[in-house]
Amino acid sequence: MRFTGISLKYGAGRLLFDNFSLEAAKGQVTCLMGTSGIGKTTLLKMAAGLIRPAQGVISRDEGERLGYVFQEPRLLPEKTVLENVLWVLEQRQEQEQERVLAMLDAADLSAVLHAYPDQLSGGMRQRVSVVRAFAARPGLLFMDEPFQSLDAATRAGMHQLFRKLWESEQPTVLLVTHDLDEALALGTRIVVLGCRPMNILADVTAASVEQHGGTYFSQADQRRLWQLTTGKDGRETDDRKTAAFKLAPSGSSEI
Repeated sequence: MRFTGISLKYGAGRLLFDNFSLEAAKGQVTCLMGTSGIGKTTLLKMAAGLIRPAQGVISRDEGERLGYVFQEPRLLPEKTVLENVLWVLEQRQEQEQERVLAMLDAADLSAVLHAYPDQLSGGMRQRVSVVRAFAARPGLLFMDEPFQSLDAATRAGMHQLFRKLWESEQPTVLLVTHDLDEALALGTRIVVLGCRPMNILADVTAASVEQHGGTYFSQADQRRLWQLTTGKDGRETDDRKTAAFKLAPSGSSEI
């Protein structure tokens, strides 16, 4: 999909976007990074057709199915885990049920198929949300910091689940994150965004993408991303820098 010449004001004349352009490569995971409040969520909502830009064109393949994973799960409280996932399939529920059950099993949710959302932990609810998004076979999937509220162990499991589902379905993904570790683990491309108005500070593509092995970004690119996202010299060797350089899968309000 492609943003071309996008302009949009927010609130009392604040210019969020001014002739902004970006293209997301088909079948790739583009991670969007940048400080809070610069418009990353607004960018996703424009891509999904939930907000219209004042100027510019947003283009995507005609008839392409869209998926959206929010920061919170947004499950239907009156439906079970299985029903929540099948619900997005509309008339295809019977034909797709075997596939859905396999996806839920991959997410370690087979034991709670008939449980309701209020009977699940936060991590389980978010797993259901991610499976539901992939189950619909979206051509385009928008993910707005879907793992930010999870603890480290749960987040690592979600990263592995995401990789497994993405490798199987291969949708084009736009994923907003503040976590460089997460972007390095999940993204095939990382775009660092600046603000007032939004602009592209860095656009880095993975040197290689290995099946089941995650992505690989060169050390030079990692240092550059580290410096841009933390304001620190990429040559430093503190614990967080070391963690950010790991390649295997391992909150705040946003406009």
